[in-house]
Amino acid sequence: MNDIVARLRIRRVSYGDAVALRDVDFEVQAGEIVGIAGHVGAGKTTLALAAAGLIGRAMPGTIDGTVEHPAGGDPPAAYVFANPWTQLTELGGTVEEEIAVGPENQALESAVIRARVDDALRRADAVHLATRLPQELSGGELQRVALASALALDTPLLVLDEPTAQLDPESARAFADALRGLSDTGKGIILVEQNLALVRELATRLIVLADGAVLADGAPHDLLGRWPPVDPRLGAPADVEREHEPALMRRPTSGAPLLDIAGLSAGYRDREVLTDLSLSIPAGSAVAWVGRNGAGKSTLAKTIMGLVPRRAGTISVGGIAMDSLPTEQRARHVGLVFQDPSRQLFSRSVIDEAMFGPRALGMGAAEARASAREALEIVGLSGAQQTHPGDLSPQAQRRLAIAAAMASRPMLLILDEPTAGQDAEGRGFIARALEVQRTRGAAAVITHDLHFASRQCDAVQRVGSAT
Repeated sequence: MNDIVARLRIRRVSYGDAVALRDVDFEVQAGEIVGIAGHVGAGKTTLALAAAGLIGRAMPGTIDGTVEHPAGGDPPAAYVFANPWTQLTELGGTVEEEIAVGPENQALESAVIRARVDDALRRADAVHLATRLPQELSGGELQRVALASALALDTPLLVLDEPTAQLDPESARAFADALRGLSDTGKGIILVEQNLALVRELATRLIVLADGAVLADGAPHDLLGRWPPVDPRLGAPADVEREHEPALMRRPTSGAPLLDIAGLSAGYRDREVLTDLSLSIPAGSAVAWVGRNGAGKSTLAKTIMGLVPRRAGTISVGGIAMDSLPTEQRARHVGLVFQDPSRQLFSRSVIDEAMFGPRALGMGAAEARASAREALEIVGLSGAQQTHPGDLSPQAQRRLAIAAAMASRPMLLILDEPTAGQDAEGRGFIARALEVQRTRGAAAVITHDLHFASRQCDAVQRVGSAT
């Protein structure tokens, strides 16, 4: 087997007239883990798609240069998208049937397919999900399924785009162990990650992109151990930040409850996810909801909104009983931003998206526009008001969804994995949104980003238990 699994000699990658990447020249050796870091919009995903051979084929774009896979393979590379729904077939089968699709398309024998699926489930820490339906899984669980689907192809090169963005810390550690095991077998790995601590721990080489070009290329510990960071927009690993920045003061959380939940049970069909859950969030605070993937954090948010049926217990917001209100009336009091915000964006421009909620709730046009503009300024999107939401980066789409929820001025704002994929600047905008929301009521942040939670939230509440 050739020791080189990928060779990139790229002058530029363009989308129409826009140049997204330029002057990239490197190789990936068998057994090597190459980390790719950079600010939002730096060109990381474009580089990953190019390395996997997808640009100009499965994905739009034009490459001036060459991408070679000397180790061969059919296909030579497998890709794991940042949004797991992008690569899942949604054919209606179970998780193990989903993972089998790739090997089946390779026309392998049944015994080989079975062995591939079992090995992929084990390496992705997803054995317990084998007989579940993908549409019933949490975002973190779906990420494991997407990883397993790629592993089942058994390619020389594995390209991963933000694979830990929705994984809980324990699952992220298991994922890191799995990647080490894969590199030990001779697989080449390209890892695009905003979790710089993970990159520093795993990668044997780090390439930092900035504005579509290579800013730095070297040893991860050298590049990520610098202070100030190699690029301020990128930030630095949490442990490096702690050495140089004072800890923030924790705010008191002893005020009257704005959200009050007692004895709540909820679930899907014959599976109960939340059982006898009780918690409260004081007015004027932002609280982080943490827990294992599949523990019920997103289910809790959807139950508050009336999207998942309540089986027992009570929910009140600002003293108003939510239990008997339909979803459209709950939206007057609670704003929810989903894990995948692209599924809740549908207007033709950023400003129209931010105005939709206020207008639907009866706000006049002038007042709705003013509220929308204020919310867009909070999340750093003032300059993109006429942009189509589909033309924004996934990270900017997430911030747009936050602005759209805030523009309606709900008492309670619930954000599901808001920092996923965000660079330091993006996390700063989200922290500003939480600060504003404290003055309006309260916020709940569903997150596995424990560093962000410890610095920007007033308390941490554990939801559910591991499945």
